[in-house]
Amino acid sequence: MTKCQSLGMMTDFYKFHGAGNDFIMLDGMKLNIELTKKAIAGMCHRHLGIGADGLIIIARKEGFDFEMIYFNADGSPADMCGNGARCASAFASMLGITGDNVTFLAGDGPHQGSVKRVADTGWLVEISMRDVARPEKSGKQTEINTGTPHYVVIVPDVATIDTLSQGRSIRYSPEYSEKGINVDWVSIHENLLHVRTYERGVEDETLSCGTGVTACAMIAGLSTGKTAWEIDTPGGRLAVSYQLQADRFTDVKLQGPVKMVFKGETELTAW
Repeated sequence: MTKCQSLGMMTDFYKFHGAGNDFIMLDGMKLNIELTKKAIAGMCHRHLGIGADGLIIIARKEGFDFEMIYFNADGSPADMCGNGARCASAFASMLGITGDNVTFLAGDGPHQGSVKRVADTGWLVEISMRDVARPEKSGKQTEINTGTPHYVVIVPDVATIDTLSQGRSIRYSPEYSEKGINVDWVSIHENLLHVRTYERGVEDETLSCGTGVTACAMIAGLSTGKTAWEIDTPGGRLAVSYQLQADRFTDVKLQGPVKMVFKGETELTAW
């Protein structure tokens, strides 16, 4: 393993997105990539950097195909990112690290995945999500942790929401200001959910959020009894299914498209 700290050393990166949720992907299987919070934030900056909702390093991990190390756009680490994990699975498959079936470790524990190539740079990826405790209280506003914490608000029409102002007012409220929380708005239809998400660490709306749509599907299931949903987000359509037990959600699956947008080189020490 070689540390990426030599001045002038260029490192390959890849840009992926899962339903519009975009990530900088780095292959840490051969290089021991160590980045500062400032460097990650610089790379993710939309105008002064590569631009992304987050940065992902896939690294070696005994007993798994890889470990997914995830950082938000502000450089802060996060235990799990659903769309990021789907992109990491496709990335590992593209590099030949795994086949169609994937096992990986994230901050919230082990996961499995299946990767189906549908184009030269496109895949359909399904991953398992961790079991999720059923909220003690649920209603129009419900807090639930699907690998990262989410505050889910049921609304008649998500198109009417000012996600930036309303998201920030909840995320930076006294109850959540220290650690932050993701905020999701969901409108429930017969077999379809419409979801929008304000993500902490990005501090803005993202085009989709895997843990967010999972949270919304679970909250919708509590009020309808349904255990499988198609979810429309501004970045595309995702699917979530699960088993609803007395005290938890089990056998949770998140599925959707993944695309590689481009490949480039950057000097990691320059950020």
